[in-house]
Amino acid sequence: MNTHLKKFTTPEFWVYFLTCLLVLYRGVLYSPDSYAFLSMEINRSVGYVIFLSFFSTLFDTYYEFPLLIVQLGINIFGVYTMHKCLIKQFKFQKIFSILSLLILIAPLLYLYFTANKVLTEALAYPLFLIFIANSLYAIIECRKKNLIYSAIILILLVLVRGQFLSLIPIQLIACFYLAYYRRQKVYLLVGIFFMGLPFLTSLIDKGYHYVQYEHFISTPTAHHFTTPLFYVAEKEDVNLFSNTDEREYFKRVKKRLDEKKWTYEYGEKYDSIGIFDLYKRNFSKICNWTVQEYGMRLYSERDFSITEQYLATNELNESMFLPLLSNNYKKWIKLYIQNIKASLGNSKYLALHVILLMVGVFLIVKKNYKVGIFIVFSISCTFSNIILLAICTHSEKRYVFYTDWVLFIILFFFLDQYFKRSTSKHSISNLF
Repeated sequence: MNTHLKKFTTPEFWVYFLTCLLVLYRGVLYSPDSYAFLSMEINRSVGYVIFLSFFSTLFDTYYEFPLLIVQLGINIFGVYTMHKCLIKQFKFQKIFSILSLLILIAPLLYLYFTANKVLTEALAYPLFLIFIANSLYAIIECRKKNLIYSAIILILLVLVRGQFLSLIPIQLIACFYLAYYRRQKVYLLVGIFFMGLPFLTSLIDKGYHYVQYEHFISTPTAHHFTTPLFYVAEKEDVNLFSNTDEREYFKRVKKRLDEKKWTYEYGEKYDSIGIFDLYKRNFSKICNWTVQEYGMRLYSERDFSITEQYLATNELNESMFLPLLSNNYKKWIKLYIQNIKASLGNSKYLALHVILLMVGVFLIVKKNYKVGIFIVFSISCTFSNIILLAICTHSEKRYVFYTDWVLFIILFFFLDQYFKRSTSKHSISNLF
């Protein structure tokens, strides 16, 4: 059969083809946050806002189909890039090649619908896959160009979703590892670039806000960081503040939380679901409809513009963060740890990730670099993501699903190796 024709008869091709049909049939999907991006609200990530504005400006009210086509193309390319990397590094048998593709492409088809939704996930998921693939090429095969590609992708990724600043420490460790392993200073230079990446993305973010709103500021997100602190705070904490606005703001927020019973104290003493589940269940109501909204109301009463309300509320939350944290750190830490465990499912899954991380280190020591590096790098990215997210939000899956495929790929690898060795009548112990 002709080589080109074979490409169109493989199971992988049909997975991609049917995925495209289903995504196009489903059409564009909206959520409440989608309209905030479309209206270019100041508290939304700059990367996706600019991306959306390109289509809404160019195509006006007919932007939906072009947007869907481009988001689909980017998602398919991200999945293809990651899948190709896995096949090249691990030489999966056909069945595990198909299964790995299905796992990677699942967020396009189920639950998250990344290609369909007008949300940051539409870009963040494929960019994350491309980042991981390039990082693995760079570390396993010592490719300098892929390390540089990963840096460029990470800039885009951070601009789309700031949570991926958490990946910078992992890349710094990778650069130091490569510099030591290859004895080449160029990797240290790339590491220095990664160290400067937060400043670069912050400058781009501030530059956008200056052009758009005439304010040289970062995206205002401080209320996300104070939300868990308001949840654990007590009425007496009002005495931590001497500023009139801070005291008034605290009283209003605390009164609302007490009335609705959205407090740590209520969860600890009376609510059967417990302190964390109460927090998780009501996070959006506490964060957006109370902490953010009541700050906006305070300044709307003074005839501040919408932009000025966002900025003033953000400044309030920034100034109140450390006093609230210093006075409630024990309860905050308890909530934080439960948030980390919930991000992975439960304590058992947390333990599983820790064990796999140790297995990965063991494999690296035993010179099985490809598998060990994949496990250590991917699990480290998982941990870095949830450790940062747990500070400022709850364990909602749309924030942490980006590495859900990792455990499956590790399982497929060991099964693939087992069947290969069974076929050749070798012991699975040869893997180690």
